[in-house]
Amino acid sequence: MRKLMIAVALSCILAVAPVAAQDPQTFSGSYDWSSGGSDELIAEFTPDGDSQWKVNFSFRWSDKDHSWKGTASGSLEEGTTVRGTATYNSRNWTFEATITDGVMSGVHTEVRGDDTFDTGTFTIKR
Repeated sequence: MRKLMIAVALSCILAVAPVAAQDPQTFSGSYDWSSGGSDELIAEFTPDGDSQWKVNFSFRWSDKDHSWKGTASGSLEEGTTVRGTATYNSRNWTFEATITDGVMSGVHTEVRGDDTFDTGTFTIKR
């Protein structure tokens, strides 16, 4: 009987437990490019240390598939800020986003040498 009570208690705890912050996370939604254009966006975050992530942003631009790969830091939990960098070919970007009501909303900026250029926004959710 005691083993049964323990098993029931554990299953109840596991049933309501949120996704662990250090499990792989996939968000999907859309991006808007400041010079015009928008499309679907998928962001895959893979754990790479405590609140550290490898990230892959996948989307279409100008009828071509793009995959920006980089790193991010942040817990991916409600009310937090996530910051990171991504590279596509020889181009570099930074991004910063906050998670509110399960939605990650942020901005992306291209970096060229010492100059930065706001390139748009994105909104994605689990």
